[in-house]
Amino acid sequence: MNDETKHAIGEVIEKTVEAAEETVRQPFFKPLARLGFYSKGSLFIVIGVLAILLVVGLDGGKIADATGALAAVSERPFGKVLLIIFIVGAAAHGTWNILRGAADIDDAGKNWLGIVKRSISVITGFFYLGLAISAIEIIVAVRDTDGSSQAEETFISLVLAVPVLGALFIGLVGLGVIGAGFHECYSGVSGKFRENYRLWEITGFHLTFINVLGVLSFTARALILVLMGYFFVRAAVYHNTGAIGMDAALLVLLRSSYGRLLVLLTAIGLFCHGVLAFYEARYRRIC
Repeated sequence: MNDETKHAIGEVIEKTVEAAEETVRQPFFKPLARLGFYSKGSLFIVIGVLAILLVVGLDGGKIADATGALAAVSERPFGKVLLIIFIVGAAAHGTWNILRGAADIDDAGKNWLGIVKRSISVITGFFYLGLAISAIEIIVAVRDTDGSSQAEETFISLVLAVPVLGALFIGLVGLGVIGAGFHECYSGVSGKFRENYRLWEITGFHLTFINVLGVLSFTARALILVLMGYFFVRAAVYHNTGAIGMDAALLVLLRSSYGRLLVLLTAIGLFCHGVLAFYEARYRRIC
């Protein structure tokens, strides 16, 4: 790569960052970003509640990933109206995460660790934009919602079709997801997840409650991420393209010893993560 090409790429990156920084300063941006956290919270609450209902043996319970939870919502009274609200919020949350990474809202920095964190923010953003599209497909009844992990399985199959490098890439992704799981656990237990909160505005019961929510929610997410990472590594080693999503992780827990108890605790953690997102909507630093 010659100097002119490097300079051109540098200019494109600089202009992209400037555009992201300008966008997050717009007056309409904060309310939309906060709506995104409410949509995220509602989604995790639904996933948690569905799993809890299943474990305690009540009607309507099921193991579901994000898409499955949206499908369950669509079947309820006013479900499609709720999905329309979710679409707006998910699109806002996705856009905010992409801009968060581009504009470095969280001050992650430009070193390798900062670039990794910012890249994860961008990937998360595209994930929520994908969920918004999935919700639209559910509303217009063009999506089969039974196969929750089909997209992940298709992705793995395509990558594994590349000799050697495909399996290596999937294996590295799996190790990265496992590492992210341990980081989630550390963030929850240590309270590091609060570093972007406006803590000076939170006092008394709410601060204690946020700490409890953080421990429960991030531990549950850590367990799911470690299992998902294991699925990736297994796929790389055995060329097995089985399910790898959140629903697959919960099913593995359900089929294990003390499965119902493990799923119940994990579901409570996911529910807590949803409640924590509501606090994020109010207290997190948006820009």
